[in-house]
Amino acid sequence: MFNIKSSLGIPMGGPVHTKTRPWATLALIIANAAVYAASSYQNFFLEISDYWVSAGGFVPSLVAMPIQLYRIFSSMFLHADFFHILFNMYFLYLFGRAVEEALGKWRYLALYFISGIVASIFHTAFSFIGGAAAYVIPAIGASGAISGVLGAYLILFPGTSLVMGWVFLYFPVFFRMKAAYYLIFWFATQVIYGYARMGGSTAVFAHAGGFIAGMAVLPLVASKERLIQFRLARQQAFFPAYVILTPTSIKSPGLGATTKAIIAVLLTALLFGAAYASSGLSIQGNIKAATVQYSFDGKPYMDYVGFQLQNIEGQISQVSLDETRILLSGLYAAELLYDKVKANQSVNLNNRDVKLLVRVSGHPITVDMSVISFSGEYDGDGFLSFGIGELETQVILIDPLGHVSVSDYSVHYSFRLDSQTVDLTYVTQYTGILSLVATAVALAVALAKDKDLTLIGEESDKFWRPFTSPYYV
Repeated sequence: MFNIKSSLGIPMGGPVHTKTRPWATLALIIANAAVYAASSYQNFFLEISDYWVSAGGFVPSLVAMPIQLYRIFSSMFLHADFFHILFNMYFLYLFGRAVEEALGKWRYLALYFISGIVASIFHTAFSFIGGAAAYVIPAIGASGAISGVLGAYLILFPGTSLVMGWVFLYFPVFFRMKAAYYLIFWFATQVIYGYARMGGSTAVFAHAGGFIAGMAVLPLVASKERLIQFRLARQQAFFPAYVILTPTSIKSPGLGATTKAIIAVLLTALLFGAAYASSGLSIQGNIKAATVQYSFDGKPYMDYVGFQLQNIEGQISQVSLDETRILLSGLYAAELLYDKVKANQSVNLNNRDVKLLVRVSGHPITVDMSVISFSGEYDGDGFLSFGIGELETQVILIDPLGHVSVSDYSVHYSFRLDSQTVDLTYVTQYTGILSLVATAVALAVALAKDKDLTLIGEESDKFWRPFTSPYYV
């Protein structure tokens, strides 16, 4: 029978023997599943609704706005579609159980959420690679936090084995791979795809940042006593407690030389990128970051948008939420969203009828709009910094054949818009410094602290120990 996990060549796992149930891992899975159900039921649980992406997605340019920092956490529980959450939760369960057993549930949760935060910081710092537009695209998913679990697993259990499955010409192929090799290969793809801009819609640098955070934070959250107990329990698992043939080493063999060399190369590559981001030379200029709260025919909405002053009309056309796009198009066409003449001025309007000339596919279309009330203040560039009002407007209809027409009815908006100017240089520079520090710490952990943290190492132990069957995860 066709198995999607096998066809994708992802780890199949194996028996995991733990003393307690992984309550923290299970709680995270349940919480993510519940949020996905609440945010996707309107689309029959197949994909998330646009409202939740706009309201809870992490947007890099928003890190300069303290009131919007909740998005760092809300974005960790939002997923794009069914397969997005399915594979994220599969990897969390596969690797999270062992990491939770090694750290304890509270230390494990601390590592998980810190990794998610650092993932957002990395995503912001490396957004310069995608240009200014990348700073206003919402990012969602628990992948950054889960990547932190993978990074911790690499340090704790590099010598364990994964059973890999792959379907080749309709024939299933299974083989055993050391966990360290699989995780390093995955990490390398994130770094390569990120620098080559091959990630598409995937925030690959968030994955890399979470992975780095998992390694960097591990020495801070791990209990030395718990790790020693874990090693003692492992060595005595197949023999009576009174049979101890040699003193137990408190240190593990750690990572292999090849693993360390590859990790050093990958982390050094990220060090250069973070250093460039923190230099202030990576990207320069400002962006107008705006929060729009409105009701559309009585239904409440909230959205976030960002614009550079060049080609605002083209940027409005790329706004994903239709209701937001209609509102902003009307405000822009009426010269209420941006107008150089209104710089540093206040504007008040009541019961003003406006005929808007809109071009759709090169054809001019006239739309009737009525500004019932409007009160706005404009910044020094002439962009609306605060606006509140009501308006009614016709909407443009495009049928499946591409025919364009104007509705014979009007929709009603009550809206509030708040915006501020965000210095992209400032945002990138400071998140770049934090990314640089995290990467340097992760490199030091991988090269110098692995023997203190690793529970099942890659290399052979220097001390004799009884033969045991291979460890699986």
